[in-house]
Amino acid sequence: MVEFNTSRKKRGYALLANFSGGFAVGWRMAVRETFREALDIKQIPRRVNGNTEMLWTQGNLYDFQVGDTFYDSQLACTDWTRGLKELKLSVQIQSASTSGCITCEIVETVAKKIQVLVKKGKSSPKKKFLDRIQIKRQRLNHGLVRFLVYRPNADRSAVEMEEIIECTQDDFVAFLQTGLVRTKDNQLINLFAEPENRGLI
Repeated sequence: MVEFNTSRKKRGYALLANFSGGFAVGWRMAVRETFREALDIKQIPRRVNGNTEMLWTQGNLYDFQVGDTFYDSQLACTDWTRGLKELKLSVQIQSASTSGCITCEIVETVAKKIQVLVKKGKSSPKKKFLDRIQIKRQRLNHGLVRFLVYRPNADRSAVEMEEIIECTQDDFVAFLQTGLVRTKDNQLINLFAEPENRGLI
């Protein structure tokens, strides 16, 4: 039997984030370089001019985990006492499920002899006989993130939990970039706006 998967995880070279000084450049939240893997930024061996090189590539299977914490201040990541004085908000993930491909349809054919041509790389196609072919159609599951939103108290001596938000892994990445989050209920919220102006749509 031969199994075909109609969904392929493609990786590109245009990265979501470039890092400088240990943090993603231009992002609304302070995202440390240690979150490369959660952002599906990985080094993959590729052939370049006949040589194998490790190149940074971008995928779309994000994987933020329970306990991951982010601040809008880089200083808060290294010096909490000083960083708290300039902090506007922080978030911590309470529960999460990773992005991934799930099978939504299976097509299978069974016969005594199914003739196929198999080609690998630049080699010539070779004839092969099979007794079964299975094709799986998959779709991307964007995962889910449930996170707590914290803001400083009145005298900036600590942070207090104000709200809980649920969104996909994709929308959580967009929040880290922009400060805007589209919730599971399809409401667009600006977490940096005044309370009466946070709901945009």
